Amino acid sequence: MTFSVRGLAQALLLAIALPVAAADAPPDVAIFVARLDVAAGKVSDTRNITPGKGNNFQPAFTHDGSAVVYTSGRSGSNNIYRHDLAKGTTVAVTKTTENLYSPTPLADGNGFSAIRVITADPAYGIEVNEPSLWLFSWDGKPVAPVVPTKRIGYHAWITLDLLAAFIVDDVPERNNHRAVLISRTTGQQTLLTAKPGRSFGRAADAKRALFLDQTDPAHWRICAMGAGDKAPQVLVETPIGPESEKDANRSQYFVALPDGSILMARGHQLLRWDGKPGGSFKPFAELPDIGGAIRNIAASPDGKHLAFSVLLTAPKP
Repeated sequence: MTFSVRGLAQALLLAIALPVAAADAPPDVAIFVARLDVAAGKVSDTRNITPGKGNNFQPAFTHDGSAVVYTSGRSGSNNIYRHDLAKGTTVAVTKTTENLYSPTPLADGNGFSAIRVITADPAYGIEVNEPSLWLFSWDGKPVAPVVPTKRIGYHAWITLDLLAAFIVDDVPERNNHRAVLISRTTGQQTLLTAKPGRSFGRAADAKRALFLDQTDPAHWRICAMGAGDKAPQVLVETPIGPESEKDANRSQYFVALPDGSILMARGHQLLRWDGKPGGSFKPFAELPDIGGAIRNIAASPDGKHLAFSVLLTAPKP
């Protein structure tokens, strides 16, 4: 899969919202929440929690499932916001001129991690000088870098010590990004794939990372791997869209559910793999009224709610 520098910057913007020139800015992106009933095969009570124009993306549930945090550019820079599901209220968690991305609540409830960009790489927008992944308290204050590793574009927690990270290449012409596991205790890195996609997850065993491997351009696969594993376990191939669909637009967004199954987005449709070896993604739910294509997806810890960003389609004149 080959990108131009501009093309990759746009792709990263849609996935992790790294800064690019205003001329490259995408259409409006909204955050939706919905109820999920896997047994009944239903997604219901879908609602937009970010009405109005603007870019809102990368939703994640708090550890107790009571709220959704996400990134929004509504203040002029990208900050972190928190939406209380029961009250229907939204508050700004951070108020900074820096750009923050990928808010990810910690499993113990003590704050969240996020990508912090102070001095941006002109090619990809990733932080140039400092470690990019930081711990934050719920009062919005940065506490310390999670790890000293630089150029982390996005991440997922596997255990309290282990995280999966997408490392952005420092030479734009190469586009040699990679996905790794990083131990906070030892600093050891384990390569997951040298051709990563834009989603991470945690396997049902709570020990292995889930990631998208794009090594074979014709067969993208969701794999699982832990720090002690010699090689990844291939779980399932991702669905292929229309023949005219370019690689940059192929679905890369998935979320693991507590029952071991995986949901994946394709346009306004959700597909599901039931977690059984040898299976494939099957249609699960159609959401034609959301007004665009689903991107990042998050599931509540109990698996009963979804949150997802939607790249809204501009209405025809």
